Amino acid sequence: MSRFFRSKKNRKKHITSAEEYYKDQYGEEKAETLTNDEEALIQKLTNVGAIRVKKTSTYRMQYEFDLPAEHVDDVYHKIFLALESNLDVTIDAELIEEFPLYLHAMVKQESKGKVFDSYEGMSVSNFLKLRTNNEKLAYKILDAPDVSKAYMPLLSYVKILAINNNTLSAKLEGLENLEEFFHLMKQIVKVSI
Repeated sequence: MSRFFRSKKNRKKHITSAEEYYKDQYGEEKAETLTNDEEALIQKLTNVGAIRVKKTSTYRMQYEFDLPAEHVDDVYHKIFLALESNLDVTIDAELIEEFPLYLHAMVKQESKGKVFDSYEGMSVSNFLKLRTNNEKLAYKILDAPDVSKAYMPLLSYVKILAINNNTLSAKLEGLENLEEFFHLMKQIVKVSI
C-alpha cells in the first residue's frame, strides 16, 4: 500500500491569484467600502494632484500614489502615505535624484508650537536637531532662503524628516499642509543638486 493512498481524495483546484482565492473563500461578491477617513484621505491626495492612488494595505490606511511628471513639486518615483491611529501621517518615498548626504531633522523641544509674525531672515536650522554625515552641507541646504521660507511655516507640522540617498521618510501632523510639504521637499532637492 502506498503512503499516498488518500492524497487524491481531498485534492483541490490550484489557485493562482489572490482574486481567485478570495472568490473561493468568500464567494463572488467583493465589495470594498471606504470609511469617512479613507474618503477624506483620497480626496486630499487628488486635490494635491496625485495620480494612480491605490490602497496597499488591508489592515491600515496605507496608499501608494504618484505625482504626474508635469506637477510642479514632482521629485518622486513612488510615494507611500499611511494614516496612523493618532492622525499622524507617515510618508515614505523614493526620490528621483540621489540626495548628497544623510539628513535627519527633528524640531527642538523648545521650538515646538512657536508662532512667528514673519519668517524674514530666519534660518530654519536654528530650530532643528540635526543628525547628518556632512554638517556643513546640511546647514548650507537648510539655511538656503527658499528652504527656510518653505520650512518655517511647517515647523509644528513636520515632526521628523529623514533623507538618505534617494529615500525620504517623514512623519507629519495631519493632512492639512500636505501640498506645502511637497513644495518644501522640492525646494530641499533643488538646493541640494
